[in-house]
Amino acid sequence: MGGALGIAKKHGARFLYTSTSEVYGCAEEIPTSEEYRGNVNPVGPRSCYDEAKRCGESFVIAYRMQHGLDVRIARIFNTYGPRMRAEGVYGRVIPRFIEQALNNNPITIFGDGSQTRSFCYVTDQVEGLLKHTFSFEIN
Repeated sequence: MGGALGIAKKHGARFLYTSTSEVYGCAEEIPTSEEYRGNVNPVGPRSCYDEAKRCGESFVIAYRMQHGLDVRIARIFNTYGPRMRAEGVYGRVIPRFIEQALNNNPITIFGDGSQTRSFCYVTDQVEGLLKHTFSFEIN
């Protein structure tokens, strides 16, 4: 990451770090506000991903503080779109639901069905990142 930040600094560019909702861990605040600090298990089953993204955010902010680089952090939640796989350990809910419906199979719901998710179509995600990368600042 330091290499990418260094290149942005060298060229006076704005730096966008795409993070994840996973930095909040098992959130106790729903909906989760930007100020929420999270409830993360550093040794849990997804901890490598969660902690890597949290660490990346820390690097970006530290670089901004030390070098004055203009940075943005986007915490992306559930993006979906074409060519997503429904099968396997990393299968996603949207293609899985579509595949099950097309095959006249029951729709699989994990838990009690009261869970909520926020979904964003991939082209909308990219458009939002492009628009907001150039319009908001980190305080």
